[in-house]
Amino acid sequence: MLDDREPGRGGPRRREATDLYATVLEVVKRYHGAARITRVSYGAGMPVDRLRTLVERLVALGLLKAEEIDGRPAYDITPRGQEFLSTYWKMRAYIEVLEANPEDRISRRRA
Repeated sequence: MLDDREPGRGGPRRREATDLYATVLEVVKRYHGAARITRVSYGAGMPVDRLRTLVERLVALGLLKAEEIDGRPAYDITPRGQEFLSTYWKMRAYIEVLEANPEDRISRRRA
Protein backbone atom coordinates (compact mmCIF):
# COMPACT_ATOMS: atom_id res chain seq x y z
CA MET A 1 0.00 0.00 0.00
CA LEU A 2 2.48 2.64 1.09
CA ASP A 3 6.00 2.56 -0.29
CA ASP A 4 8.16 1.27 2.56
CA ARG A 5 11.46 1.81 0.80
CA GLU A 6 13.78 4.51 2.00
CA PRO A 7 14.44 7.14 -0.69
CA GLY A 8 17.64 6.33 -2.57
CA ARG A 9 17.95 2.90 -0.99
CA GLY A 10 16.51 -0.51 -1.73
CA GLY A 11 15.88 -1.53 1.87
CA PRO A 12 12.72 -1.00 3.88
CA ARG A 13 12.30 2.08 6.02
CA ARG A 14 10.63 2.27 9.38
CA ARG A 15 7.00 3.36 9.06
CA GLU A 16 6.16 6.50 10.99
CA ALA A 17 3.02 6.69 13.15
CA THR A 18 1.24 8.80 10.53
CA ASP A 19 2.08 6.21 7.85
CA LEU A 20 0.59 3.48 10.05
CA TYR A 21 -2.54 5.53 10.73
CA ALA A 22 -3.02 6.18 7.01
CA THR A 23 -2.46 2.52 6.12
CA VAL A 24 -5.01 1.33 8.67
CA LEU A 25 -7.54 3.96 7.60
CA GLU A 26 -7.12 2.99 3.92
CA VAL A 27 -7.63 -0.70 4.73
CA VAL A 28 -10.71 0.02 6.86
CA LYS A 29 -12.11 2.28 4.13
CA ARG A 30 -11.91 -0.64 1.68
CA TYR A 31 -14.37 -2.71 3.75
CA HIS A 32 -17.15 -0.07 3.91
CA GLY A 33 -18.04 -0.45 7.59
CA ALA A 34 -17.38 -4.16 7.97
CA ALA A 35 -13.63 -4.18 8.67
CA ARG A 36 -12.79 -6.72 11.33
CA ILE A 37 -9.50 -6.59 13.18
CA THR A 38 -8.03 -9.70 11.48
CA ARG A 39 -8.73 -8.37 7.96
CA VAL A 40 -7.24 -5.02 8.86
CA SER A 41 -4.22 -6.81 10.32
CA TYR A 42 -3.56 -8.64 7.05
CA GLY A 43 -4.17 -5.55 4.94
CA ALA A 44 -1.92 -3.32 7.04
CA GLY A 45 0.78 -5.95 7.54
CA MET A 46 0.69 -5.62 11.32
CA PRO A 47 0.25 -8.14 14.14
CA VAL A 48 -3.23 -8.11 15.69
CA ASP A 49 -2.04 -7.20 19.20
CA ARG A 50 -0.17 -4.13 17.97
CA LEU A 51 -3.02 -3.20 15.65
CA ARG A 52 -5.60 -3.28 18.46
CA THR A 53 -3.72 -0.53 20.30
CA LEU A 54 -3.48 1.56 17.15
CA VAL A 55 -7.19 1.06 16.30
CA GLU A 56 -8.20 2.04 19.84
CA ARG A 57 -6.22 5.25 19.40
CA LEU A 58 -7.87 5.97 16.04
CA VAL A 59 -11.31 5.42 17.61
CA ALA A 60 -10.40 7.73 20.52
CA LEU A 61 -9.26 10.40 18.03
CA GLY A 62 -12.55 10.11 16.14
CA LEU A 63 -10.92 8.83 12.93
CA LEU A 64 -12.60 5.41 13.16
CA LYS A 65 -15.87 4.25 14.65
CA ALA A 66 -16.57 0.80 16.05
CA GLU A 67 -19.85 -1.09 16.03
CA GLU A 68 -20.91 -4.62 16.81
CA ILE A 69 -21.73 -6.94 13.91
CA ASP A 70 -22.68 -10.50 14.87
CA GLY A 71 -21.33 -9.87 18.37
CA ARG A 72 -17.87 -8.81 17.18
CA PRO A 73 -16.46 -5.32 16.61
CA ALA A 74 -16.23 -3.98 13.07
CA TYR A 75 -14.71 -0.66 12.11
CA ASP A 76 -15.55 2.10 9.67
CA ILE A 77 -13.82 5.34 8.77
CA THR A 78 -15.42 8.58 9.95
CA PRO A 79 -15.63 11.87 8.04
CA ARG A 80 -12.77 13.10 10.22
CA GLY A 81 -10.78 10.00 9.21
CA GLN A 82 -11.47 10.80 5.55
CA GLU A 83 -10.21 14.33 6.14
CA PHE A 84 -7.05 12.94 7.78
CA LEU A 85 -6.38 10.74 4.73
CA SER A 86 -6.91 13.59 2.30
CA THR A 87 -4.51 15.81 4.22
CA TYR A 88 -2.02 12.96 4.66
CA TRP A 89 -1.81 12.26 0.92
CA LYS A 90 -1.36 15.96 0.13
CA MET A 91 1.46 16.21 2.67
CA ARG A 92 3.11 13.03 1.32
CA ALA A 93 3.19 14.62 -2.15
CA TYR A 94 4.89 17.74 -0.74
CA ILE A 95 7.38 15.66 1.24
CA GLU A 96 8.32 13.61 -1.83
CA VAL A 97 9.05 16.82 -3.73
CA LEU A 98 11.17 18.15 -0.86
CA GLU A 99 13.09 14.89 -0.50
CA ALA A 100 13.70 14.47 -4.23
CA ASN A 101 17.26 14.86 -5.44
CA PRO A 102 17.69 18.40 -6.87
CA GLU A 103 19.90 17.08 -9.70
CA ASP A 104 16.98 14.90 -10.87
CA ARG A 105 14.77 17.98 -11.22
CA ILE A 106 17.50 19.91 -13.09
CA SER A 107 18.14 17.06 -15.54
CA ARG A 108 14.37 16.69 -16.16
CA ARG A 109 14.12 20.42 -17.01
CA ARG A 110 16.94 20.13 -19.56
CA ALA A 111 15.43 17.07 -21.26
